[in-house]
Amino acid sequence: MVYIKRLSFTLFLAFALALSFASVGMAKDKNVVNVWMWEIKDWDPHLCYSDGARILTNIYETLVRYEDGKVTPLLATSWEKSEGGKVWTFKLRKGVKFHNGEDFNAQAVKYSMQRLVKVEGGAAWNFEPIKETKVIDDHTVQLICEDPYPVDLMMASYYGPYMMPPKLSEEKGIEWFQKGNACGTGPYKLKSYEKGVGAILEKFDGYWGGWQPNQFDIAFYKIINESSTGIQLLKRKEMDIIELVPMEVQKSLAKEPGIEIYIAESTQNYWYHLHNQKFPTDDINVRKAISHAINVDEIIETIVGKNNAVKAIGPIPYTMWGHDPNLKTYDYNPEKAKEYLEKSKYAEQWKKGELKLTVTSYDESKLAPATYIQASLKKIGIEVEIDATPWPACWDMYKNQEKAPQMTILDWWAEWPTPRTWLSGAWFKEEEPLFNWAYYHNPEFEKLVNEGMGYEANDRAKASEYYSKAQQILLDDAASLFVADLKYVVFKRKDLKGLKTVS
Repeated sequence: MVYIKRLSFTLFLAFALALSFASVGMAKDKNVVNVWMWEIKDWDPHLCYSDGARILTNIYETLVRYEDGKVTPLLATSWEKSEGGKVWTFKLRKGVKFHNGEDFNAQAVKYSMQRLVKVEGGAAWNFEPIKETKVIDDHTVQLICEDPYPVDLMMASYYGPYMMPPKLSEEKGIEWFQKGNACGTGPYKLKSYEKGVGAILEKFDGYWGGWQPNQFDIAFYKIINESSTGIQLLKRKEMDIIELVPMEVQKSLAKEPGIEIYIAESTQNYWYHLHNQKFPTDDINVRKAISHAINVDEIIETIVGKNNAVKAIGPIPYTMWGHDPNLKTYDYNPEKAKEYLEKSKYAEQWKKGELKLTVTSYDESKLAPATYIQASLKKIGIEVEIDATPWPACWDMYKNQEKAPQMTILDWWAEWPTPRTWLSGAWFKEEEPLFNWAYYHNPEFEKLVNEGMGYEANDRAKASEYYSKAQQILLDDAASLFVADLKYVVFKRKDLKGLKTVS
């Protein structure tokens, strides 16, 4: 049962779904699957807020999972909330063991939730509203909040609420995990990891979910930094699943013997942050000019591909609750774009500067849209430099307000299944920059999002009303350029059977 997280980011990773190999087999002499991955920044699951989730979701488990648009059982078999949504009671699965033999029980849940907040890393802040984890008995816990809180959605998060073995975690500490060690309750345990090369996962014979014939015994995660390399490995049967295949080679690759394309719905989308505090995109007129100068429909039609994506309408993808198809967006209008440039405070001098658009170097699928944007903006007089940089260096640069470029591409997906993962995660003011690379700050926007959050536990339709108003403010401020809601597209060997996506 290999669950491959996308980055995301979601994300991040380049995809927002997990691949489930629980019921997957291959017509091979050896029961092994070879999977593309990127270098992992954080191996400790309570610190991870990036690419590492694609592996960690195979090793560690949460109490619940978000699947097919709803929260489903995992380590918890059932749950209920009190009237008002402040107290959530979870019944735990019995007979579950960690990879080191420790029992999974209510005490392990309490320890994991306390540790998650204590380490103050990753998405820990998202669980601070849970003020107490109360042990009722060995297989019953209560998560208690001071105010109504959508604990079911939060516990289905890709980042944070993983269950960890208390004794081992206390004995080894964070540094042991960060060096490339792991121990969870998941279907696979970490056999080895080599920085820059990859990781090997092997099945956990004591997995509570059991095993069926032809399921994979071993998963090789190979670090590949370029899609062209992944394509060649897939053709040579040295890779079983790859992603980030540029549209211009998808048709030909799908015709290769033994290879097929797999497409599914996802919660992933991507946009370009526009630096709201840096010349010349600190001027709203320049940002509006950029928004009118880009023909997003043409990007979808000719570059990203209609099978791969649909046009974004605001920041929330069409597959997530809270999406509003009636938002007022920017039409493609180069003449209007030029008018906005003339209105800007830099009308006479801004051409002396140069916009920089940065994309991660491993994601060749984003280079073609970037080149299109470069050409489009040149038509209205804006010169753009494209900088392809490896992801770790990108993130370090983006988190520095002075060094961050005027345009940065960002993939996003539901690391927890609620619209506020996009809204608060990418546009709330941050004391220490994390993902608000637009360096955007609007108190009215944040107020609406916070009000929406207050309804998530008990009235998600009402929450959506607030989120729609907040999204329109982002569009009115031209805080970012919204491009595409993405499908989940991978290429795989045809003899890989039973593939399933888990959102």
